[in-house]
Amino acid sequence: MCGRFTLTTPKFDTLADLFRAEVDPRLPATYRPRFNIAPSTTTVLLTAPHGVRRLEPGLWGLPGPFAGSNIHINARSETAAGSPAFRDAFARGRCGVLADGFYEWAGPRAKRLPLWFHPREPGPLLLGAIFRDDADPDTGEVTRRFAILTTRANATLSPYHERMPVILPLAACDRWLTGEARDVADLLGPAADDLLVATPVGPRVNDVRLDDPECLTPR
Repeated sequence: MCGRFTLTTPKFDTLADLFRAEVDPRLPATYRPRFNIAPSTTTVLLTAPHGVRRLEPGLWGLPGPFAGSNIHINARSETAAGSPAFRDAFARGRCGVLADGFYEWAGPRAKRLPLWFHPREPGPLLLGAIFRDDADPDTGEVTRRFAILTTRANATLSPYHERMPVILPLAACDRWLTGEARDVADLLGPAADDLLVATPVGPRVNDVRLDDPECLTPR
């Protein structure tokens, strides 16, 4: 499960330089550090149209393939390639979601509190995801919409949840973006147990309207 995440890099140019990517012209003017990215939010994707890395906006929430289908924020990596809801996106719409941490909740049902899972050594994460382009039937405007892939939890996450987002090795991102679907299964397992640490944070992040540095205040 991945229902909230962060991307707190102060300057967009830092991300463009790190990923050596072309940039959609809409991004630099709208980018800001994010501390509580929720579904139905637009954030930053890494794609590779024609084999060239590109940073572009994407809306979190992938509709199913049929009219009236549910909106999916996550997809199970073990079955996405063969699922009617996701197989076309997995074959032709693999992308990465830029992040530097994500939230999970723990504790009794009525008193669950968030933890922020982030790299032991501060830096970016690239979450494995799939996308599809949806055209507005009235205006023709196209929106790129995505779902984050999940896998079984590693030792760091398993005390809190049985699933975690797929975290792609940065060195393998080109293979994920442009390779054949049959050749990327090895990238879909849980992250190394020592990659992430958990920082308990306050309940501010529970409110999707709140998206500021105070969301990361340790408790």
